[in-house]
Order: sequence, then structure tokens, then C-alpha cells
Amino acid sequence: MVLRKQEILAYCAAGVAFHMIASAFNFYYVKVFINHYHIEETWFQIAQTFHMIWTSISNPLFAYIQDGSKLKISRTRRESILYCGPLFAFSFIVPWFPWGDSSWLVGLHLIITFFLWDTMFTFIGLAVSSLFTEISRDTEDRIKLTRYAQMASILGGPSVMLLEFSSDSLHNFKAFQITSVCVAVCACSLFYYSGLNAHTEYDVKKLEKYELSKNSRVNVNKETYTNQVCQLFYDRNFIAFIVSNFCHAFHKTFLNSFIAIVCDQLISEDDVPLGVRKLFYGGISLMSTFVIILVTTFVSRYSYYYVIRSAFVYIVFAGFVMLHIGQDHPWCLMVFLLADNCASGATFSLFNMPLADIADDNKSKYNRKQPISSTVFGISALLSKPALSLSPMVTVSILNHYGYSELKNNTVEASHELKHAMFLLICLYPIAIGLVQLIAWSFFDIKQKTVQINVL
Repeated sequence: MVLRKQEILAYCAAGVAFHMIASAFNFYYVKVFINHYHIEETWFQIAQTFHMIWTSISNPLFAYIQDGSKLKISRTRRESILYCGPLFAFSFIVPWFPWGDSSWLVGLHLIITFFLWDTMFTFIGLAVSSLFTEISRDTEDRIKLTRYAQMASILGGPSVMLLEFSSDSLHNFKAFQITSVCVAVCACSLFYYSGLNAHTEYDVKKLEKYELSKNSRVNVNKETYTNQVCQLFYDRNFIAFIVSNFCHAFHKTFLNSFIAIVCDQLISEDDVPLGVRKLFYGGISLMSTFVIILVTTFVSRYSYYYVIRSAFVYIVFAGFVMLHIGQDHPWCLMVFLLADNCASGATFSLFNMPLADIADDNKSKYNRKQPISSTVFGISALLSKPALSLSPMVTVSILNHYGYSELKNNTVEASHELKHAMFLLICLYPIAIGLVQLIAWSFFDIKQKTVQINVL
């Protein structure tokens, strides 16, 4: 299928809308429920536990619905976005309007918030990811979509800044509520545009098949969802990707959660002013986005397989170099962390491409009329999500062993042993994780393709 400007704009519109409300939700929901609604810790933990359980159910459930059901809202990726995009935008504003002051009501509010949010987040996330796979099978088109999606994420990023300035950092909560509704309306409009225009070749074929089956009384034997999942687990490429992705999620979560903690202990204000550190923290994600846009040029020339492998090699090499330099060079440490974060971010943004190829390869191998994109992306997300919890658990356990809990509770000065443990984690995590990723990635052998699908 020749990629048209309409499809690019539709895909980017969904990406902007998704990033716009997801970044704001993740930034504010903890602050609002703890600082503004004063939720009790017990209810907060109950809600978080419920969230983890529902997340483990929702990924395979919605993957099955999108790939295997005949519901109107899931017949095509486009219709999934068209009908559920507004519900996703609505789920964004649910937490910002309090239900009452009693502790159980605030707790119930957070539980319902998590249920609505994660339901729509997963459903729309799978639809947008699958759209990436099905909008074109041409590798150059997928690279172009990746590049434009990153540019779109820059446009969606200022939603947090807008909410911060309009509400004076939540001091004017009424203004925060009004602005959040405006953000939701904007996201809803973008989802609606994407739902109207994000056509794929499978979009047309699936509708024809639906109409044919609706008018026919013949029952057709259909492959079970369990069979499809089992086929993925027998796919060497899928397993190689899952191992690499799990390690990546572990590494990326560590970087996102602990960069500020580590830098505050290893880098003094005498070496690097606090203002520079704040600029460093704020600029990390922006720098990663620009690096991703530049990396897509190399993907066009050398293929994503070699670019991802090179990133793994760099992560290991840089870890050894920083280990050799030592922890007494703060500027080198900041450059290392920035480059490590950029390499990790660039790798993550390219991971849609091997997953899309796995879905295409599965379609060819089992003679499917349409790739099981939602199943591929859903099972991948399900298997990588434990790393998001495992990474902080392991890291905090190690740091507490060296006295971090005393530092946090008693505000005493960090010991030399704790600082050295932090430095070793910064260096050894990339080395160990990068080596595992290199070994796993060597088993990934899908050849990158350049295929155009004939449209009707």
C-alpha cells in the first residue's frame, strides 16, 4: 500500500492525542490523589494492586477482542480509535473531579479511575500500535511513520507545561480542571480525525468479510486465540524480541526512576549547579526524541536490526568506559547518563518495527488473511510489564542494603559505600543488560522487507 499524506496525518494525530493525555495523567494523578484528595495509604495500595491485576488481564483480553471478535468497535483499527478515542479522552478527566471527602469514596474514585484509564489506554494503545503494522508493509514507510510519530510526540508534550502554568502547580485547582477538559476535548478531536482517516488495506477487506459473514448462515471454523498465542511462543523471533524488550524495559525504568536520585548523591552543587541539573533532568526526554529522529536516517540505510544491535553494543561499551573513568568526574557522568538514556530511548522507539515484522511473518507462515497485530503487541506488552515493577524493586533492595533507607528517613549524608553502590549500578546495569540483549538479539533473523500492498 502506497503511504499517503492522509494516513501519515491520521497516524500522527492519534499519536499526539495519546501522548497528550498519557503524559499529563502519569504526571498528575499521584499528586492529585495524595496532595489534594488526601487518599489514605491503605486505599492507595489497594488501588495500585487492583491496577496491576487488571493490567495483566486487559492486554490479552483486548488483543483477543481486536483480532478475533466481530464487535462494531473492533472490526478495524480505525473504528477502534473512532469509537473508543472519545472514551479514552473522557477517562482522562475522571480523576480531576472529586467524588467526596470520605476515605472509602476517595479510594473507590482511584480504583474506578484506574479501571477506566487502563481499559481505554490498553485498547487504544493496541489499536494505534496495530495501525503502525497494517498501515503499510513497506519498511521505508514504517521508518517515515516512526520519524513523524516522534515529531508528533513533541507537539503532545506541552500538555503538562500548559496544566502547570494554568493551575499554578495545582494551587488553582479549578483552573486545572478547566484546562484538563480543554486538553481532553483537543485529544478527542484528534482521535476522531484519526478514526475517520486512518484507512488500511485490511480495513477494507475486514469490512467486506464482516458483511459477507453477516449475510451468510454458514459457520466457518475459526482458529482459537490460544492457538495463536501458542504459535507466538514457538516463534524464535518473538522470544528473542521478548527477552530484548524485557531487558530494555528494566533498563529504561531504572533510568527514568533513579537518574535524579543518583545524580543528587554523586554530583554535588559545587561541581554542577542545581539549575544546570534541573535543566539536565528536563532536557533528557527532549534530547532522546531528537536522537530518535536522527536515528531513523541510519535505519533507512542499514536496517533497524543493525541499528538496534549497534545500540546494544554501545550500551555495553559505554558502561565499561564509565566504570574505568570512575565516579569522581561529574560532567563525564552526566554525559554518560544522557547518552545512555538517548540510546535506550532510540531503541525503544524502533521496537515497533520488529514487532510489525513478526506480525507480518506470522501472517505469511500461517496463511492468514490479516496479521494478528493486536495479539502480537498485546502479548509482548504483557510479558514486558513485570520489568516495570521488578526494576525499582531490585534497585531499591540493593540501595537499602547499603543504607539508602537511613539516608531517606533520617536525612543523613550518604556514605561512601552507598555512593559507590549507586555508581556501580549505573555502570553494571547497562553492561549486564546489554550483553543479554546482544545474545538474545542474535537469534532474531527476520529479514527486513520492502513490500507494497496492492489496494483496491
